[in-house]
Amino acid sequence: MDKIQQFFTNNTKKTIASAIVFVIFFILIFVLRYIVARFSKKQHNKRIITISKLTQSIMRYLLAIILIIALLGIWGVDVKPLLAGAGVIGIIIGFGAQSLIKDLLSGISIVFDNYYDIDDIVEIKGFKGRVIEVGLKSTRIQDWKGQVKIIANGEITEIINFSKNPSIGVVEFEVAYNENIDKILSILDERILGIKDLFPQIVEGPNIVGVTKLASGGVTIRITVKTISEQHYAVERGIYKFIKELFEEYNIEIPYQRMVIYDQQSNNKL
Repeated sequence: MDKIQQFFTNNTKKTIASAIVFVIFFILIFVLRYIVARFSKKQHNKRIITISKLTQSIMRYLLAIILIIALLGIWGVDVKPLLAGAGVIGIIIGFGAQSLIKDLLSGISIVFDNYYDIDDIVEIKGFKGRVIEVGLKSTRIQDWKGQVKIIANGEITEIINFSKNPSIGVVEFEVAYNENIDKILSILDERILGIKDLFPQIVEGPNIVGVTKLASGGVTIRITVKTISEQHYAVERGIYKFIKELFEEYNIEIPYQRMVIYDQQSNNKL
């Protein structure tokens, strides 16, 4: 303990200078984060927000490198080779940080090749969710349960981006065999477009595809609808509710599992 105290006593100026550098570093990080946050709130373009977040990540790493070089200079280490560039690369490789370099290069490639942006819905390595942060080293994805997965950019080799194109909702339901299919399709064709007024996220449709299957319990009818990307779930639920209420209004039978027992002698239902 005495040796540590004596060390700092003998190097008071260096210690104070180091502390000042640390304070400046954290102030710059805070200011950078504040500026990017204010800028992102005013923007509605996901692309601009993503690039601004990546810029923040790059600046954070640059400031960290400058901090290290400044501290080394304060404590008497020759920083000229580091400033020349070759020294920095040598240190990184010497510490076995090839994976770090891979992550950094992949992060730049992801953003500038437009793989995904902030708020895009993607699936990476079997995990599906909304992109909440794109950094120089890693990407953060949050699923619908609120779980956040952090994936190193260098490990991202395959991506499914659900936000690049509109989504297609598919609704299938059965009607009893004894119902008039043409009448049902006619009623649907007349009333289904009212759904569009309830769901502004609909881009196209709903479209009645028609009969798609003769199932064991009834006749299957399919309806499709095109929506804003990843907004089809609520529309599908709304169409199912609409179908249920419409069938109740017109007394259209929806088949359900049941057992019919016949009297073998009279061949009548019991």
